[in-house]
Amino acid sequence: MVTATGITLTVMSGIQFDLDGTPINFPDTFTYKGMMYSGIPNMAHTFGYINASWTLRADLTAEYVCRLLNHMQDAKQTVVTPTLRPEDNNMPVRDWIEDFSAGYMRRMMHLFPKQGNDPWRNTQDYKLDKKMIRQAPIEDGALVFSAQASSAAESNGQAPVSKVA
Repeated sequence: MVTATGITLTVMSGIQFDLDGTPINFPDTFTYKGMMYSGIPNMAHTFGYINASWTLRADLTAEYVCRLLNHMQDAKQTVVTPTLRPEDNNMPVRDWIEDFSAGYMRRMMHLFPKQGNDPWRNTQDYKLDKKMIRQAPIEDGALVFSAQASSAAESNGQAPVSKVA
């Protein structure tokens, strides 16, 4: 038996992300539905369940991102940014993953985004996530949409994407 006592987790595989030339510090953000980050536009990621099938969460994330992209296309919006609302200012601040006592996770929680109240949650619970991701409306007040053109897409001459399934 080999114990995994030396494992070290990193956020986004240790890749440094920048927003308009400013490095993103993920611990300063809140997770939006466990897949996006407060203040960071047009970015979603997949992180599966730690105590259930990884693909259950991956499928929910893909489904939501498709819903979001279709909503944006219908509304002729190109930018979406999860944004903390005034009512979120006093919400409790919790670790990105709760109730998981493995040392390798506990040691690294300070490097991960935080969570709070809905929709700023990473529940790690399939039943709760199904409701939050499938049934909650896209327009929830926490997502800010704009029609700002993407200079990268324009300069590459990319054609608009048709509906995603």
